[in-house]
Amino acid sequence: MKNDVAPGSGGRKGILRGLVGWAVFLTAWELVYRSALFHPLVFPSLKDILLTIVRDFSSAELPLTILSSLLLILAAFIPSFILALIICGASVFSPAVRRLSHGLSTLAHPLPGIALLPLLILWTGLGRHIIVLVVLHSVLWPLIINLQSGLDETPEIWLDLGRNNRLSPGQMFFRIMLPGAWPYLLAGLKIGWARAWRAVISAEMIFGTISGSGGLGWYIFNKRIFMDTPGMYSGILILILLGLAVDQLVFAALEKGMLRRRGDIL
Repeated sequence: MKNDVAPGSGGRKGILRGLVGWAVFLTAWELVYRSALFHPLVFPSLKDILLTIVRDFSSAELPLTILSSLLLILAAFIPSFILALIICGASVFSPAVRRLSHGLSTLAHPLPGIALLPLLILWTGLGRHIIVLVVLHSVLWPLIINLQSGLDETPEIWLDLGRNNRLSPGQMFFRIMLPGAWPYLLAGLKIGWARAWRAVISAEMIFGTISGSGGLGWYIFNKRIFMDTPGMYSGILILILLGLAVDQLVFAALEKGMLRRRGDIL
């Protein structure tokens, strides 16, 4: 059943609710600061946090740390997506690959990527590739699990339609099964993106200055070491804003496109 809501009205309401929520949060923060319940070193004012963001953007410290973290995530996220497609595609047509991927997912998915750091350092030595491998591990398994679930839910009538039209296995996968599994894949991408940030921030806090540069995790950790509390909150705020931006500009657009193709919205 198609939605009769005017185009864009839902998006405007969502933006308005978000702005109201942020206004309430920021007002509450400033009221707590002015109440003097906490020492400014522990709970800085919004002014100090914003001035720190402006200062570190002007000095290029924040842009470089953001770029460093994003490059590490993309260096792992893109290969993880390709690997998930290959593994799940092979699993559809090979029971042996399906059993192997299911077993590996069951074992590896609950394992935090940061727990692999000692082994990865022992096996491959120090370097920024360690962080990429940790992020790849954190992203790959939720992608495989969600995509495989979506492929398993492909209606049998769709598969019969493909067989009747003599589609090859590759055509069956890319034209019928993968489009049908898109909602599951999108959920996996969201989970993978969130886990990628957790992994990269955790790893950077441990050795984020390898190769002479550090990301947001090292930025936050470094500010804590030097008791720059406004800087520490600045890094956390930047993380939140990056998450909101990707969710609204990337995932929301993908979800809207999916719903439009399925005829759920006009």
